Amino acid sequence: MSSLKKIAVLGAGIYNTLVYQKLREGGFYSIAVDGNKDAPAAKFADEFVHLNFTDKEVLLQYFSGHEVHGILPINDWGTIPAAYVSQKLGLKGISEEAAMASCDKGIMRNTWKKAGIPVPDYFVFSNLQELKNGIKITGFPCVVKPTYSGGGGRGISVLKNENDVEWAYDFAKPYVKNGRFICESFVEGTELTIESVSVNGEVHILAISDKYKPDLRTRVATSLNYPAALSEAQENLVRETVKKAVASLGIHTGMAHTEAIMKGMELKLVETGARGGGSHIFPLIIEAVSGINAPAIMAQLLTGEEPNLQNIQKRGCVYRFFNPGPGILRSVQHMDEVRQWPGVLEIGMLKKPGEEVGNLKNSFERAGHLVTSGEDRNAAWELANKAEAYIQFEVEAI
Repeated sequence: MSSLKKIAVLGAGIYNTLVYQKLREGGFYSIAVDGNKDAPAAKFADEFVHLNFTDKEVLLQYFSGHEVHGILPINDWGTIPAAYVSQKLGLKGISEEAAMASCDKGIMRNTWKKAGIPVPDYFVFSNLQELKNGIKITGFPCVVKPTYSGGGGRGISVLKNENDVEWAYDFAKPYVKNGRFICESFVEGTELTIESVSVNGEVHILAISDKYKPDLRTRVATSLNYPAALSEAQENLVRETVKKAVASLGIHTGMAHTEAIMKGMELKLVETGARGGGSHIFPLIIEAVSGINAPAIMAQLLTGEEPNLQNIQKRGCVYRFFNPGPGILRSVQHMDEVRQWPGVLEIGMLKKPGEEVGNLKNSFERAGHLVTSGEDRNAAWELANKAEAYIQFEVEAI
């Protein structure tokens, strides 16, 4: 039997490979847990458990009989089960109430409003008629989304007028997991993502990006750029507001991924998840920007160790998403060459030849990705532009 501390990771999807590699680098034994018996990242873990981790009772039953020292959620689906099982087994983690507040945008907004944290005007509703009645609170444009959908931008759209109301409701409905939607006023400005880690209730900011989003009503980002292009005063405001927001949700231990919108010195908080940023952000980009191995730091916290956060860096990184089309993808050229370029940390395709590209209804419809690093933002940005221009996508119009 291994003498290393065992970390159960809830999720072993295609983007999660690096999580297991980073845990191994940090000196931990990883247990991949996934409902897909052919989970792509499972082979990179030290052990694989095939079960539906979204069922907290099933998860509890299994780990009540198997040794584990910490349970690590890496997406919204795992946040509540991880909190529940950790509490039951006496392991480190956040409370189930804090996990719920970080997953349900209605509870989250109510918590923040009570704490005096700036948020867009909003209301929670459960059916189409309530949406139609409540639109007068936000007016147009506004945003409709599920309060809890599991992340990934599922079911989110921007409404410009009354003609969009029924479409937006129907678009969100398949992704609603708790019968609750939220409608909020559309806020103009620069969208930001903020990665943080809480240690004994103290929130440390690790990385801040600004987003580029094409003018789509689904509002799917095509580039995240680190560090965000903010003035010193703006950055200080973001840091202090996010620290307060994360703490108010009860995230006293572990990672948090926050999204916000800034215009001038006006800041509105959009959401916070009690886990690291999705896809490559948690295992790769946080470290590229800050120098901090986020999965290993999280594992240390879950097992009672005190992480070293004395030397947080501020390097450049760009997380670019390919969006060729619209049409049917036929081929991709020069990607293997670009993969060898210095500063290219990761590159790959989600869409395969023969599949449709260009329909960004949520973040899972992105065609592929590219992660570049540099001494500063401009160096990473220029490399990302060069790489994207060099790669050739052949797309057949539909």
